[in-house]
Amino acid sequence: MDIQVKDVNFNAEQKLLASTKKRVEKLYHLYDHIVSVDVNLKLENTVDANKTSEIIVKVPGNELFAKKTGASFEKATDASLAALRKQVVKYKGKHPAH
Repeated sequence: MDIQVKDVNFNAEQKLLASTKKRVEKLYHLYDHIVSVDVNLKLENTVDANKTSEIIVKVPGNELFAKKTGASFEKATDASLAALRKQVVKYKGKHPAH
């Protein structure tokens, strides 16, 4: 599984990029046919929660997507991953043997 973590509109520390990648790797335990994962960490220009995590999970024949905003990148990433876990389980139920 190929995981790409990108920082958009800012320069992220390696610690943030590494911890994000480690969290995303747990998706592979749900479904081992995941081809790749793209994570975009963005700073938004809003007053309240300005950190956004967009995650695209590429599976055979489809892409699963989640975008969440939070007070920190960790919270936004966790919320995105929670939404994606549901999508991966649902996809796996419809496509059991690839």
